[in-house]
Amino acid sequence: MKNLILVRHAKAEKRSAEIDDFERKLTKVGRNDSKEVAEYVAKLLNKVELMITSPALRAKETAEIFEKSFKSKPEILEEELLYEGEVEEIIEKISNITKGYNNVMIFGHNPTFDELAKKLTGDDLHLRKAGVICIVGESFDDILSGKGKLKWMVDPKSINS
Repeated sequence: MKNLILVRHAKAEKRSAEIDDFERKLTKVGRNDSKEVAEYVAKLLNKVELMITSPALRAKETAEIFEKSFKSKPEILEEELLYEGEVEEIIEKISNITKGYNNVMIFGHNPTFDELAKKLTGDDLHLRKAGVICIVGESFDDILSGKGKLKWMVDPKSINS
C-alpha cells in the first residue's frame, strides 16, 4: 500500500502590501501547530521517504518542521507547481516523482489542496491550516487517478479536542 499525505501550510503572517505573498513566514502559532501535528503524524506513519513542498516560505517552513519529527529524515524537494499550479498539472508532476517510494508527503496551499483531495478521493474534504490528509491506495497511479481512499485526517483542532 502507498500513502500520499497532503499537508496544508500552517498559519502564516497576514497578507500585506509590505510582504510579498511568496515570502510570508509562519507565525508563532503556525510553528507550534505544525510541531504538534507533525509529532502526532510521526506516530501514525513510522516513515516518510519523500517530502515535496511548494517553494513559498510558509510551506517550506511547515515541511522543515515535519521533517524534524521523522527519524527517517526524508528527502525534501521543492516543486513550483505546488504554489500556483492547477490540480491536473500537480497530479502529472507528482506521478513522475513518486516512483520507488511508499510514503510521500506534499506541502502546499488552499484552495488547491482541497480540490486535489477531492479529485484523488472523491470526498469533499477541507484542509485547515496545518491540516493533514492521508490518502491510501494500491499504488500512486491508483491514488493519482482518483481511486485513493481517505485513511485519516488530522489538524490542530482535532488533536486538541
